[in-house]
Amino acid sequence: MSTSNDREHGGGLTRGVGLLGGISIGLGTMMGAGIFVLSAEAAAEAGPGAAITFLLAGIIVLPIAMILSELVTAIPREGGSYLMVSRILGPLAGGIVGPANWIGLIFATGFYLIGFAQYLNLFVEVPGWIVSTTMGLFFTAINYIGARITGLVEAIIVCLLLLLLVSFVIIGLPNIVTEHHSPFIPEGWGAVVGTVGLIIVSFTGFEKVSTLAEEIRQPMRNLPRAIIGSVVIATLVYVGVVFVMTGVMPYQEFGDAGAPLVAAAQTFLGGTGGVIMGLGGLLATASSMNAAIMSSSRIVFAMGRDRMVPQWFGTVHWRHHTPGHAILVTGGVATALALVGDPHLLAEVGSALFMVSYALLALAIILVSRRRPDWYRPAFYVPLKPWLPALAGLVSLAVILTMDTFSQVTGAALAAISLIWYLAWGRKRASISDGG
Repeated sequence: MSTSNDREHGGGLTRGVGLLGGISIGLGTMMGAGIFVLSAEAAAEAGPGAAITFLLAGIIVLPIAMILSELVTAIPREGGSYLMVSRILGPLAGGIVGPANWIGLIFATGFYLIGFAQYLNLFVEVPGWIVSTTMGLFFTAINYIGARITGLVEAIIVCLLLLLLVSFVIIGLPNIVTEHHSPFIPEGWGAVVGTVGLIIVSFTGFEKVSTLAEEIRQPMRNLPRAIIGSVVIATLVYVGVVFVMTGVMPYQEFGDAGAPLVAAAQTFLGGTGGVIMGLGGLLATASSMNAAIMSSSRIVFAMGRDRMVPQWFGTVHWRHHTPGHAILVTGGVATALALVGDPHLLAEVGSALFMVSYALLALAIILVSRRRPDWYRPAFYVPLKPWLPALAGLVSLAVILTMDTFSQVTGAALAAISLIWYLAWGRKRASISDGG
């Protein structure tokens, strides 16, 4: 059960992340590789209607962000969706969500590392494996040192990115060529909706805030603001950026654009604008990998404390007050995956695993709201229960149907492996109680 002490102290971890840092953790992933890399493929498939694709994705995840805000203020501990689901639906559900969510974030981190290497090659030709290995080790080390410095780095990067992207929209709007937006949905609504499964990984950053619940200052106030605020800000920026991007150059040209915002900026800002956006791409992908390593390590850390995985993962470093073992393994596996993975596959598989997690979160809040246990005292409440959570859960599962068959099968296989791990290891060893 959660206690007042849990709410005021980090249980061995340091509460070094404020509201700005929390929002930065959420936006750090959302303002990253998704918009700087996946926007090209979205525009190539859906045309200018890709702006609607990003809007739909934001609308889909906003109720999930509300659900998570309620649950995490009732159980303000490290672990994100894994913790919420395991405490409410039981260890079996947690045994699926925890490893699946951790693996999903590792896949996403591998995607971010590849994206960074792509943008770095705009300036200097360096073998991708060298870049991915170097950056993976660097951000693993940064996270190992402490959440305070990680949050500070993230806040600085996110502020620079927001300034850059908002400037891109404001300066780009007067340069839009009307013909490029006519027709606005040239590939039909099927393409607009069908692309959601690819780009929705760009919105998963909000959940990463909840994985640091014991390291956020004033969690009852700051957690909901950071989680919901990051979704709203990201959605507005995404829609504006894609609207301008597809308005300043024909969408057909984005199929060959590995750095879409660089190509778009060059049309109205020249070479200087392209260089600036290229630097922005480096910041964005670096921000994504930093936030992903930070949050994914907290998931396996929480599982280690529950003995869902070896307790070695659930230990806190005596000096840095971080889940050191969890960080080292998470960063190491993500770096290795970046060396052999395909970016499209990494993005979609990560998204599929997140969608399963979101559906179980929706189910969890419906059940706990009906049971109303004594320990359940959230600081935030989802409106329109149970209808909004039920709809959000069903839509999350429907998003999986828009993905490639291989991505669907891979995601299902990883979820099945998570179940097998629970049956073979966690069922006899895990120690989980209601309400944490």
